[in-house]
Amino acid sequence: MTNQSLREEFKIKNQNAAIASKIIRDSLEERVIQEDGPESKSRKYVSYIPIWA
Repeated sequence: MTNQSLREEFKIKNQNAAIASKIIRDSLEERVIQEDGPESKSRKYVSYIPIWA
């Protein structure tokens, strides 16, 4: 999952992209997702996977 794929899944318009970012941030805090490839320095294209994967 990426920020863009989350926006597409929930049909969040681009001007409301902060909503998707908040969902991701909250999910990271709750530890239900984790970064896929956390060694990457780029925040723009970071992707996430469920913690159980």
